[in-house]
Amino acid sequence: MSFLAILASLNPSFAGDGFTVIPSTATVLDRDSLDFFHFFGSSRLRYEFGDLEGLDPSTLGSLRTRFGVETASVGGFKFLAEGEHMWALTDTDHYRAFPGFAPANRTVIADPDNLQLNRLQLSYDLSPLQTTITAGRQSIVRADERFIGSVGWRQNDQTFDAVSLENQSFDDLTFSYAYIDQVNRIFGTNAPISSLEAWDSDSHLLDLAYSGFENDSVRAFAYLLDFDNSPANSVDTYGLELQGTRALGGSSKLKYLLTGALQEDGGANPVDYREYYLRGEIGLSHGIGNIGIGTEVMTSDGAGGRFLFPLGTNHRFNGYADAFLTTPVDGLVDSYAWVGTEAFGWNHTATFHCYNTENNRTELGWEVDYVASRKLCDSADLIFKGAYLDGKGPQEDLTRASVEVNFTF
Repeated sequence: MSFLAILASLNPSFAGDGFTVIPSTATVLDRDSLDFFHFFGSSRLRYEFGDLEGLDPSTLGSLRTRFGVETASVGGFKFLAEGEHMWALTDTDHYRAFPGFAPANRTVIADPDNLQLNRLQLSYDLSPLQTTITAGRQSIVRADERFIGSVGWRQNDQTFDAVSLENQSFDDLTFSYAYIDQVNRIFGTNAPISSLEAWDSDSHLLDLAYSGFENDSVRAFAYLLDFDNSPANSVDTYGLELQGTRALGGSSKLKYLLTGALQEDGGANPVDYREYYLRGEIGLSHGIGNIGIGTEVMTSDGAGGRFLFPLGTNHRFNGYADAFLTTPVDGLVDSYAWVGTEAFGWNHTATFHCYNTENNRTELGWEVDYVASRKLCDSADLIFKGAYLDGKGPQEDLTRASVEVNFTF
């Protein structure tokens, strides 16, 4: 059956004789019209340095390019395809792309050479019910990506072979659901083992967000993750999040966020546990400046059970040095403060972290992060990022730095 015939069978308002939609008034789209296709792309040129105490430092110059096409809506249907290529420009012997694999004496920078289909999806907009359904390889992001994200910092995205739904039929209420059949991980198609390339999944994501309060919004979520080839990451997480903003006069605003979650073993996870997550932040912005403090807690029983974020964009949390992408065996308490401003045409943000284990309060050290970014033009920006972790106890020192230029077209 042709693609047009499939569309016609799914939506009676779609006629298979060319791109003709027949509601009350007929509309014809020319097959050859470029207006029907939207071509897009991006590239990222980056140099990154990583140095974990006890290992040799790693350096990597890399170029990632993406090209894609998205169609206009036809009877509510849209099609999107996007390819991705990651090219290591410097000597691949000078860094380690895959944790646990050679060269074992090098610090990990998880950006291997890669060529793959990044996204391939068909979406359907059911306008009367304010519902969108998307099927295929896609990006799925929830809130600030603490639990579910694309890991966009790395050159290769995390994507999902999934069916997802978003419904906004009721005022100020958004319901989102996704069934994930496969997680396509950041290590790409050349990963040395299958579990680094992809996780075979039977997972469900549910979110319910309400924004009808004057200054606040609340979100409830349940993420039921089950991975056949990574049972240790099979977890069920249930949580509630509140965030809000208060005007203090002039351009001053107070912002806050509170998150609490419970996590239990799921699927065939070999560890029987129940752990908790707590996060609180409060920040003040005024004009071009902002400051804030926060604490994030991931509990542990010290016997194998610890709160995990298998699908989160974990680089955004617990320091840019990436020392705690996986929660330590004894859990983690991250107390942090930040300050940001605009100066000399750049956006600047500095963050200070103090780390301890949750289970026995062992000191793990402190970290300072700095990010500076600026627009070069409408389609390009420049970003510098640096992090230094002064490790204590079982945690070793770790330094990371990068500079990158991003282009979109």
